[in-house]
Amino acid sequence: PHQGGDLLLLALDQIITEFPLELIVVGRCATEFLEKMKSATSEALWQRIRFKNELTSADIAEELAVATMMVLPTRADTGPMAVKEAVVAGVPVVASAVGGITDYVFPGENGYLFPSGNLDACISAIKAACRHPLFSQGLVEAATLVKMRDYLSPELMGRRFLETYQLVK
Repeated sequence: PHQGGDLLLLALDQIITEFPLELIVVGRCATEFLEKMKSATSEALWQRIRFKNELTSADIAEELAVATMMVLPTRADTGPMAVKEAVVAGVPVVASAVGGITDYVFPGENGYLFPSGNLDACISAIKAACRHPLFSQGLVEAATLVKMRDYLSPELMGRRFLETYQLVK
């Protein structure tokens, strides 16, 4: 529940006839959760969902290379690696405005944010991304991509971690 998978499935179920979509779920989901969500959503949605488990870093990079957007309606998170990976890969992100996500997803530049737990706002953000001239093609603004790759670079992150560790010695 804290990752917002229920919110994602409910949102996509409401817009499935409006937008041609395929949902790739990376990672495992609890059987009980899936059964509960299958009873709360349409069969048409489940025909467009594919699950991919135990992917390597290279596999994830391949998925990001062909993804149109990433949606993460998390209810609680600090700085999800999946969002960082999507941002650095140049994949538009639709996500809850929680934790560090607001530090690297900029509305209208590389994605959209919405209040955590708000189904209507989630649906609106997904629709806005699907109608956006760049995001609908799986693209983000070039200047934002450069800025975010610099901001999330291993060199800068490593330097900041080292500075933090030195402060708390």
